[in-house]
Amino acid sequence: MYSYYLPLFDIYETNKGFVFEKTNGFGKGLKCSFSEINLTTECVVPSGLSEGALFKLLGLNKINVFGDLCLVANMDECVSKTITLINGEEDSRYVFYSIYLSRNTDYYANTLKWAKQAVINGYVDSSSYISREFNKLKKSIDIVFNETNNPIDLACKLLFVKNVGVKSVASLLLHAYGLTRYAPIDRHYANYLGVKGKPGYKDICIRSKMECSGCSLHSCIYRQAVSKYGIYNGVVQSLVYINARLKQTRRSEIEEILVRDPSVYMDNLEKLLIKLSHISSIN
Repeated sequence: MYSYYLPLFDIYETNKGFVFEKTNGFGKGLKCSFSEINLTTECVVPSGLSEGALFKLLGLNKINVFGDLCLVANMDECVSKTITLINGEEDSRYVFYSIYLSRNTDYYANTLKWAKQAVINGYVDSSSYISREFNKLKKSIDIVFNETNNPIDLACKLLFVKNVGVKSVASLLLHAYGLTRYAPIDRHYANYLGVKGKPGYKDICIRSKMECSGCSLHSCIYRQAVSKYGIYNGVVQSLVYINARLKQTRRSEIEEILVRDPSVYMDNLEKLLIKLSHISSIN
């Protein structure tokens, strides 16, 4: 529901649950059917897709890191055990398109449509200033992705691209590469952290190679988040975002398909986040 991979999938409802199919990018053809009757998922896996790559595309390699927070919060019945993170460096370029096009707009109404156009057509057909900016900068973005495969080097190089900030590259490191030490700090997460700090400065992040714990700007909110949650920083941020979306009274069609009854999860997720907020740090 919260993944920047959504534009690479087609999702539609069935009488038993829903189907999600990878229609663009790496692993195209992966098709999974989720049944709400017996809570099982069956997938048709395209030939040539390795087990390791499949596990990343389904988030199966990140289940434990979400489940760990249940142990930290000392909760046996814990919704975090049912949440994970889709990831996979093969689609990192497309994930970044999605991240860039999510700025200052409705992700579900606009970004999903725009990002799919960017992947399929190579440009976005929209009069929005966000899409116009993307079309102008796409070549510069693609050049960076062609230069390096190292995620940290990639993040630092992207910071030189106009309109790309620390929040965007932190999103990339989390969602494309599964590096849960990183997290985009949006208004929901900033409020949850309850700390007053400065945003990440691009020049300092570049010099420190995105190593927040060694940042020279002690008041940086990104440094404070990493200092508190360590490798669970991106996991907590993901839970905070999901919690905020579940509380929305106006929900998108995709959200309605993926989570038909938010009330099933809301109380438990809220309890988990409250417990995690009272922890001084997670080592």
